[in-house]
Amino acid sequence: MVQPNKKLRWLPRGPRLWALLIVTVFVLFLMIYEGSVEDDQRAENYRALPNSRIELTPITTQIATAPLPPDLNDLAPPTGIGEREQAPSVVDQVAQSAPKPRVVEHQIKSGDTLEGIFQRYGFPINTLYSVLEADQEYLVLEPLQVGDSLRFETNDKDELIRISRKIDPSKTIAYVQHDNGGFVYKEELKPISWSQFTKHGAVEGSFYLSAKRAGLSDANVMTISDLLKGRLDFRRDIRAGDPFDVVLKQGDVDGEKVGSEQVEAVRIKVRGQYYQAFLNSSDGRFYDESGNSLTPALRRWPTSVTYRVSSGFNPNRMHPVTGRPSPHNGTDLATPSGTKVLATGDGIVTRTANHRYAGKYIDIDNIGKYSTRFLHLSKILVKKGQRVKRGQVIALSGSTGRVTGPHLHYELHINGRPVNPMKAKIPTMQSIPKSERGEFDKAIASWTAMMDAKDIL
Repeated sequence: MVQPNKKLRWLPRGPRLWALLIVTVFVLFLMIYEGSVEDDQRAENYRALPNSRIELTPITTQIATAPLPPDLNDLAPPTGIGEREQAPSVVDQVAQSAPKPRVVEHQIKSGDTLEGIFQRYGFPINTLYSVLEADQEYLVLEPLQVGDSLRFETNDKDELIRISRKIDPSKTIAYVQHDNGGFVYKEELKPISWSQFTKHGAVEGSFYLSAKRAGLSDANVMTISDLLKGRLDFRRDIRAGDPFDVVLKQGDVDGEKVGSEQVEAVRIKVRGQYYQAFLNSSDGRFYDESGNSLTPALRRWPTSVTYRVSSGFNPNRMHPVTGRPSPHNGTDLATPSGTKVLATGDGIVTRTANHRYAGKYIDIDNIGKYSTRFLHLSKILVKKGQRVKRGQVIALSGSTGRVTGPHLHYELHINGRPVNPMKAKIPTMQSIPKSERGEFDKAIASWTAMMDAKDIL
């Protein structure tokens, strides 16, 4: 049996065979070259290579000139180094720690009290009491009104020397420390400019709503009703379409309004007849075109019977001990505790409060330029905003506040300033006196022309 030929797998084939042949030829070529080169030629080729040795050049050293020794002053440490800082003297320490005069403006917020404000700025409670003592004759610091400002000024000992409050653009009040202790009242007044204008309307529905649509305030509507209600029934007599005209005045200081609009003249035409009221500037009362009074007269006494005057009105009174001004802006009546106190005129209650020194008190804004005040009451029988009539019982006298015994302190103010209620000229007459009639008639003519002006436009 014939065996097939087997290929030798260990022999290189293909690319491997060619690579082996090339390497073999290269090795043979090197062997032939080495045999043909002499040793001398090899040495020459070696010397032709770069020299790897480095020759060092000797360095010549030059000795520099020795420097001069430093000046001893240059060796001293800089000023302040190593020295202890000099402590400030006792005088300097006292000067630095001493309080400086300051001015603080505090805007009143809801919930503020005078006591809390004084504590906030570090003023002693006794200072507050001294201020309130001076305020009892004026009662202008309380009650506090949100949005108003109190201004405090101190000296170099941080003691309060002045507290002021702006009542309105025309009036700022202040309590200033007196040389003999305590505080005294001061006023800063600016002149008021007055402007007149008219408002017109016609009745549609009720007179109140018609007047409000014409731009009148609640207070002015009430004033008109009080003036004419004795001659005109506002519910039954007035009809739709009845015209009415009102002359008002408004005060301002440098363009800033002072107070509210005030009625000077009014007329309502009902069934062809005019019902009119005009202000007499001399006494603050309203009269008709014939000069007959439309305002009830004021009572001279705030009680049903006369009582002894225990302390009279004296705006220039001086304190017997301190020597500082201590005015008495009212009249004290020796009333037993519980005596009925009467309203001396028609008006609206503007304030009921309790003061540390004035005790329980009432303020009433009467028609026109008059207002009244009653202090040291044991019981208040009216509320703020309530309308009262002349002769109405409004309180019971007592001894609240700082007093030595029960009595009634009664004040009368004209245009915001206290006057002697026992001697002041008050509206008690029922018609304008002949001596004042000429000026009154001129004012009526001027107001009538203003109210007629709407018919010309």
